[in-house]
Amino acid sequence: MFTQVVSAQKLDRSQKPKPGPAPIIALVDPVTYNLPNGMTILVVENHKLPKVTATYTIDAGPIKEGPKAGVIGLLGGMLNEGTITKTKAQFDEAVDQIGAEVAVSAFGSRTSSLTRYFSEAFLLTADALRNPAFNQSSFEKLKSQSLTNLKSDERSTKAISERIVKALSFGRNHPLGEFETEQSINSITLNDVKAAYKKYVTPSRGYLVFVGDIKPEDAKALVVKAFGDWKGSVLSYPILAKVNNPEKTEVDVVNVPNAVQAEITVTNIIDLPMSSPDYHAVLLANEILGGGPHAKLFMNLREKHAFTYGAYSRTGSGRLQSSFIASASVRNEKVDSAVVEILKEINVMQTERVGSTVLQNAKNLYNGSFAIGLEKPERSAAFASNILINNLPKDFYRTYLKRLNEVNADDILRVSKKYFGYDNARVVVVGKTDQFLPGLKKAGFQIKTFDSFASPIK
Repeated sequence: MFTQVVSAQKLDRSQKPKPGPAPIIALVDPVTYNLPNGMTILVVENHKLPKVTATYTIDAGPIKEGPKAGVIGLLGGMLNEGTITKTKAQFDEAVDQIGAEVAVSAFGSRTSSLTRYFSEAFLLTADALRNPAFNQSSFEKLKSQSLTNLKSDERSTKAISERIVKALSFGRNHPLGEFETEQSINSITLNDVKAAYKKYVTPSRGYLVFVGDIKPEDAKALVVKAFGDWKGSVLSYPILAKVNNPEKTEVDVVNVPNAVQAEITVTNIIDLPMSSPDYHAVLLANEILGGGPHAKLFMNLREKHAFTYGAYSRTGSGRLQSSFIASASVRNEKVDSAVVEILKEINVMQTERVGSTVLQNAKNLYNGSFAIGLEKPERSAAFASNILINNLPKDFYRTYLKRLNEVNADDILRVSKKYFGYDNARVVVVGKTDQFLPGLKKAGFQIKTFDSFASPIK
């Protein structure tokens, strides 16, 4: 007892414990096979648990649906409505009986089960991908559900905001800017779904990643059995026209008369491939600006001003253009002040070097979350396919934390200027305009008004 008391007296609880060093990442290179039909197989052995997960990704890129917007979503639903040999109820029962997880979409599939049942579960997944029933009754059910969802979103400020932000940022004729409407859903037929299936659900540009209690040769034999004779259309990755940001920051508003809160989004288009030397610095800069309740946006808009329950930011990345987005749900009458504060915090990131403590805290968060994430099979599968899809060096994830921890304050300042829009941002506000429009005009913003489907209102 005396020893315990002395130890307790020496512990200074007024000081936060110092973080430990970044964890050492030990990743195993996957065993890779290529099938003649275009499918790539990657196997990451891990025999700690008697479980296997297989993730199949079809690297089709963004798909332009045009006047049939919604057909890919309906296709994904139809792939889960039974096969030629099994009704939906029979298929679901077969999956449940072995305690497996089987999910199929227009862009691939995921299978997970105990090792002893994995072959059976994987063959069920292959059946769903290769032999969908395409029943008219199932199609009508899913189509009706899609229309009901659109109807329920008519007065949803958040749903309208998500649609408007994409449409205004990329353009309604861009794969990343188009959206479903009642008219587009009504125009889709079962034959349209079948045509989309034939074109996009294919072994071409397909990446199948196994993680878990399976040997590479056994995984390959199972894939050959399930997919070896699968033929399909040959996909090519789309080449999209570049989209430009506004020449000068603009504010686009949409009126939703019943809105209790307004949705504010400050956004701009960025080019950030994962192979970019700026990649890790942008991740940390975003973490500092809006990565969580510790970040600048949250501390300003919630803790300091009580405008919102939370304010966050995020950045996309990849082979195509993506977006930087800072957002918050704010009381209508505080929209003008909130917009000013969001832009102010972005400007601070571009003009002032972050302190060493702030930078180190952001690194510590990434170090911990990255290591914890490695426990999930999905993360290992994503790492394996990302390296091939994005043409990354084999040691990209092994050196991930090393590169992250090499980022300095000058790097944060530089990438903030380059990737976070301030002078050329698009500010989208969806809410009850009569409560915030006068304030935005008084603050000096030039306003453009749109309806809830991104058409300008004069």
